[in-house]
Amino acid sequence: MSGREASGGNGARRKHKKQAWFWLRLIAAVAVLYWVIEKNGRGLILATLLSAKAGWVLLGGLFFLLSVAAGAYQWYLLLRMQGIGFGYRACFRTYYSGMFLNNFLPGTVGGDALRVYEVKKGADGWGKAVASTFLDRLIGFFTLSLLSLVAVAAALWQRTLDQADFRHLLYAVGFVFAVFMLVLTLLLSRRVASLVHSLIHLTGMKWLEEAHARLQDILLAYRARRLEMGWVIMVSCLVQILRIDVHWFSAIGLGVHISPVFFFCFIPVIALAGVIPLNVGGWGIPQTIGTYLYTLPGVLDAAVAGGDIKVTAAALAFLPSVIGLVVMLGGGFYFVKGRTAKDAPPP
Repeated sequence: MSGREASGGNGARRKHKKQAWFWLRLIAAVAVLYWVIEKNGRGLILATLLSAKAGWVLLGGLFFLLSVAAGAYQWYLLLRMQGIGFGYRACFRTYYSGMFLNNFLPGTVGGDALRVYEVKKGADGWGKAVASTFLDRLIGFFTLSLLSLVAVAAALWQRTLDQADFRHLLYAVGFVFAVFMLVLTLLLSRRVASLVHSLIHLTGMKWLEEAHARLQDILLAYRARRLEMGWVIMVSCLVQILRIDVHWFSAIGLGVHISPVFFFCFIPVIALAGVIPLNVGGWGIPQTIGTYLYTLPGVLDAAVAGGDIKVTAAALAFLPSVIGLVVMLGGGFYFVKGRTAKDAPPP
């Protein structure tokens, strides 16, 4: 067998594995959603969703769009620190297109791959494009878990909810926050980087030592700008708050008036569940977890007096996802339209 034939065979096997993995995820997501919908009443959930007040739904859509604009600005700041000439307009178009890809096409990293590819056109090498996009994602998860940790701790302190449930939630969120904090420290701390480099040197693996050195050169742009990184984290907090507000407005639109602190407790957990590989475009496990969290004692009890809490909880878990899906259709327009002359980075 020739090298070309062997390479073609390997490529075909990888393609088949990729397709099989997508169908497995799709089946899992559909099965989970079907179970949630059937368990809580298909017709009742639909009727509840259709009863949502249009004004609040539109406001939720506006806030989601604002979060896209702020998210693109966050990514733009990280690119600018690397000296990459990718203007905000191009960042918005590519970021928005990437969100569309992540939610409407197979795979969970298609949008990130698009961002890296577009930036690479005007950057020196892949390293900076990958680092800025990865760090953008990582900071988003970090601020998401930070907001949730603060909200859950506040809910426990106020003692207005079931202490056992929220204590377990605090442990889970605290663990996730610690993981993201550790990863950020490993990437951005000079002392930790120096220690890791020394340990790699002891192994005698030159290739790994050289790869680590190249990574440190790329990350140096962020380590040297602490104030700017602090501003990026503040922008990231704004992005997450805007997206959490979408859930709050959805609740008001459904006639559910509960404290916003619940959403700051729950939404980061729901969003982080979207990272689980068995979801498709953010659908599947997040809506299941959202339905469960909203049915916890003390959350919807008073707000849905005389109504079906499970139905309302399911509708509240689904409506923000529907709003996001509709808003992200605009990213599809940018993706199909492609880059214009005004979007292109300077030579």
